[in-house]
Amino acid sequence: MVKPKMNISGAKKFENLCNENKTIWMGILNITPDSFSDGGKFNSKYLALKRALELINSGALILDIGGVSTKPYSEKLNSHSEFERVYEIIKFLKNKIPQNILISIDSSSPYVTDLLAKENLIDIINDQFSARIEENIKIKNEFMFVNNAHIASEYQLGYIIMHMQGTPENMQLKPSYENCGNDVILFLKDRLQFAENLGVKYIVLDPGIGFGKTVENNLELISAEFINKLSSLKRPILIGLSRKWFLGQLYPELIEPHTRDKVTKQYEFNCISYGAKIIRSHVMPSEIELNTR
Repeated sequence: MVKPKMNISGAKKFENLCNENKTIWMGILNITPDSFSDGGKFNSKYLALKRALELINSGALILDIGGVSTKPYSEKLNSHSEFERVYEIIKFLKNKIPQNILISIDSSSPYVTDLLAKENLIDIINDQFSARIEENIKIKNEFMFVNNAHIASEYQLGYIIMHMQGTPENMQLKPSYENCGNDVILFLKDRLQFAENLGVKYIVLDPGIGFGKTVENNLELISAEFINKLSSLKRPILIGLSRKWFLGQLYPELIEPHTRDKVTKQYEFNCISYGAKIIRSHVMPSEIELNTR
């Protein structure tokens, strides 16, 4: 007698993926009109599917799908509009991509993540606000204020917490720290404990490159010394530096974000050698090789 397949939770899938792979590439798929490097390029079903398959065929094991830009000085989008941007596309992709590919929603809105989780459309919540945003939504026939850690716990999803100083609207006005590395680690430790206390089963840490950071801060957070210190929290580390502003400051000739792909890869591979587990990027390494032949 053949036993029926057990449904594996998103948290367990995420844990298994991290345990089975030395390095995991997370492909960025922005369903937005205004993201800093590719806004408007993939915000239809078939454009999104084409790019998703390109990322997967080039090595991405996770698709990180976002419906709202969090670039510096961007304005907050209401949760209903964010959900409308991503829902049909994620539902479409879910039936078209290989089953072993995990879907992450890049969202800080419990309204958005709850509706997607209810339909089993996501495996991971990538929360740039680390459960500091609460919304009044219906959970188990009762309205209550909840955050994304509640949602990750309720649906047993993987969860990514990230450090950000300020908000996208103001984070790059005057970033300031007594000790950036220590501040980031203390923040992530606090949010890690908060999420675990709510019952979240599998958590990844992201120091938030570019989110309320100077060029010097960013370089510190992608150094061997910092990544080694962050490893003391004994959780997988995600680094997302792809095409970011600080690279343009270091290499002024790389004015357009997409021209920073080669240098992005150099820094990403450095972070891998220092101990980063997940690299969130706009392009996969093999795409760079193909494009430069």
